[in-house]
Parts: sequence; C-alpha cells; structure tokens
Amino acid sequence: MNPYRFRLGKLDCSTHTIPQLLDEIRALLADRTSQPRTILCVNAHIYNLAWSDAELRQALNEARILAADGMGIVAAARLFGETVPERCNMTEAFRAFLQADHMPDNIGVLVGLTEEGGRLAAMAAERMSSHCSIVQVISGHLDDAEYERAFAAHTDADFIFIGMGTPRTERISGIARAICPEAVVWGIGGGTIKIFAGAMREAPALLRRNGLQWLHRLWSEPARLWRRYLIGNPLFVYRILKAAWQTRGIRR
Repeated sequence: MNPYRFRLGKLDCSTHTIPQLLDEIRALLADRTSQPRTILCVNAHIYNLAWSDAELRQALNEARILAADGMGIVAAARLFGETVPERCNMTEAFRAFLQADHMPDNIGVLVGLTEEGGRLAAMAAERMSSHCSIVQVISGHLDDAEYERAFAAHTDADFIFIGMGTPRTERISGIARAICPEAVVWGIGGGTIKIFAGAMREAPALLRRNGLQWLHRLWSEPARLWRRYLIGNPLFVYRILKAAWQTRGIRR
C-alpha cells in the first residue's frame, strides 16, 4: 500500500509535499522501469468533474501521484482522518523542479497552449533550469492521432509536460503514457504554461499561501470562471461532506 495515498471519496489522493514530489521524480529518473510514471493533481473543480466521469476518475486514480493542488483538498482530508501537510500546487512544483539541485540532466516535451505560447513557456523554463531541456513544443489543440505521432517521435524523452485543462490533460496523458512508457508524464496544468508564457498573471504569494488563489482567478476571468467557483465550490463541500459521512458509516 502506498503510504502517500488515501481515499478521498471517489479518488485516491496523495499527501506529497513539493519536496517529496521532487524526491519521487529523482527516483523515477534513476529507475526508468518503475511504474506508474504519471503525475496529476486534484482540486475542487477536478474533483467535481471526476464525480460523474468514470473515465476521468480512472485516469486520476491510476496516476503515481495525485497531488492535492487545492486548499479544499487539504482541508477535506481531515474529514477522512488524513493529514495533507500542505497544498502541492503544480505551478510551484514545476518551478521547484526546474530550480532543484541534484537533479540529473533531462529532456522534456511540452504540450499545451498554442505552439507559439508553448515556445515562450519553454524558453522561460529553460532559462530557469540548469538541468531540463525542452526539445519539442506541441500545441494543445491537436487531435489524438497527431499526438500519437508526436509522442512516437520522442520515446526517449524523460518528461512529457502537459497542460490543457481537465479532462483533456488526463486523457492525453494516457496516450503519452502508452506510447512513451519510460517518460514521466506530468500534468503541470494549463495555467502553469500560461504563467510561464506570460499570458496569465500568477496570484500573489499571500493569496497562494492562504488558499485564496481561486479569488485571484475569479477576479481575473469572472465571465469564464464564476460558475466553477461560485457554484462549484459549494457543490464540492456538499460532496465531500456526503462522502465523509458515508465513509464513517461504513467504518462503524
């Protein structure tokens, strides 16, 4: 049984902190046969989508790491008798990976945004890192057959970084995993690629530390995100409370 995993309603969430995630990545780079090799994340929005999407739930639950990328997940874990030490935000984790010491040289493929936006993000990532080289940038707007061909050309990649939004990230991650079984397939998030490309401003550190990044995003894109947060957040709380009550009933 994985000591970093616990059942959060319908999902097997991870308790990894960012340093623990980086240690896991080092271990995967040292042993290319170790499976599974997918890193994904869950927040309130992704949890809501997975509630009624069996294919998405399967993809999330099959990941090696399903990081708690949301303070709602961190708080919800307590209702299930678990402790998640901190939010494992994918943008901050990706930045920490790029800047990490004692990380072997590696090559990656970046998938998401437009091809031009992806190139800007890749250039920013490479400027930040002494060990990671982005050898290919792939648009996030292709069909599955085009991704299959693109991944087949990079079966030697150490990483495939994907950021397209959910559930597309998780579905394309499955394609990448099947074609490049030795690569670490990491869903770093569409927002991460946008931030690195300069297409989106990252929430101030004070808001991120206090779990209020969603307020920054809602303020920045109210027309697109109001339903996700103003309806989705209360729905997430209801579903978590329901799942926790059912779990306690089963234990009794």
